[in-house]
Amino acid sequence: MMKLGILLCDDHYPDSIPTYGHYDDAFKRMLHGSAISCYETYRCFEQHYPKHPDECDIWIVTGSKWGVYDNEPWIGAVSKFVQQCHAQRRPLIGVCFGHQLIHHALGGKVAKSDKGWGMGVYPIENLKHDQYGFTQSEAPDALNLIACHQDQVQEPAPAFSVIAGSDFCPIAITAKDQHVLTMQCHPEFTPDFLIQLIERLRDKAGDDTVDQAIASIKQFGGGDRDLVISALHQFIAQQNQSASSSH
Repeated sequence: MMKLGILLCDDHYPDSIPTYGHYDDAFKRMLHGSAISCYETYRCFEQHYPKHPDECDIWIVTGSKWGVYDNEPWIGAVSKFVQQCHAQRRPLIGVCFGHQLIHHALGGKVAKSDKGWGMGVYPIENLKHDQYGFTQSEAPDALNLIACHQDQVQEPAPAFSVIAGSDFCPIAITAKDQHVLTMQCHPEFTPDFLIQLIERLRDKAGDDTVDQAIASIKQFGGGDRDLVISALHQFIAQQNQSASSSH
């Protein structure tokens, strides 16, 4: 069993916490039943960092309201830590901002998309890559996934494989060398949580965008969220098996 280090890059709005808990609680709920036996949360956006990649067996970089290009010292610190983890082949997972930050830290390019907000549940093409459950016979050709973002990975970091993408978000799920898995979607978000989150973005995104996003959530619910969560569990199981066989 493995210890997961959560590199927390934001937290829920204070009035959301009584209902949904802190942001790291969403990841703990999502990964319940996986090969993770315990968790350590580092509130990186408050400058609380791990000292060394060996403190945990596997690391996850969370979502955030910031952009990876923002001039915040903690973003630089997390980027350096990701580089250290990658150099030591310590397993890494990235979600939304975390997906972007891993690519940014390892030589990719991230920017605000000229296609606008990706919000609600939208389809991406499953390229049936031979990793982490996305090739399962029951896995659909198009995955309907929960998302909320403006930024996108424009150019992947070197040697990353694209597992899924679309015209709107070409680099949506990626992997590298069997020890890095990143995704633009938010599998840790439930439909109810996403609705109350995007309602807060009406001033930024506009009523039409928010209304269309809420309609997509009401139509598709969580979409193929369970398949992505299953793939994350499989990725973690593979890391656990690899660590066990190396000892």
